[in-house]
Amino acid sequence: MSSLLSKSFEAPKPLQQTEVSTRRRPFNLVRPERQSYVHYYGYPVSRDWLIHRSAKNYENTARTRAYELIRAWAGICTLARKECFNPKGGSVPPEWIALYDGVYDDELDDEELMSIQIDTVLVLAVCSDQDDSYEWRPMQENMDFMTKLIGHTPQWWVSCGYAD
Repeated sequence: MSSLLSKSFEAPKPLQQTEVSTRRRPFNLVRPERQSYVHYYGYPVSRDWLIHRSAKNYENTARTRAYELIRAWAGICTLARKECFNPKGGSVPPEWIALYDGVYDDELDDEELMSIQIDTVLVLAVCSDQDDSYEWRPMQENMDFMTKLIGHTPQWWVSCGYAD
């Protein structure tokens, strides 16, 4: 099993995050403007990407184990999997939010509703724009590890759910 993992996933040396180190030097980050939906800062990954990084063939188990493995390797105890909107062009269309919530204009017929495709993405979120989460963001070295591991930098994503 270790040879399969080493072939499919060359990971840098795992980092350790402790409560003391987390509070000492969180990475610099500017929060987006507060809205009714939570914004998550993290790395978009495909389900196939997670499955590829796991030694199991069972999709749900593979995704869960790959996520847990990445969370442990990165030393980010607050790392979470979040479903977020993935608009092509920047901002989330208001009809996506209305349709996702099941609140939409009665003027649209069923055919028009079915034609609206909501694109989402799985995000490995390192923090959100919510006070507690934002204050517990990881250290820069943990972010550097994740960026190297994932292969691209994180960004802010609009969640598919309301703020608490």
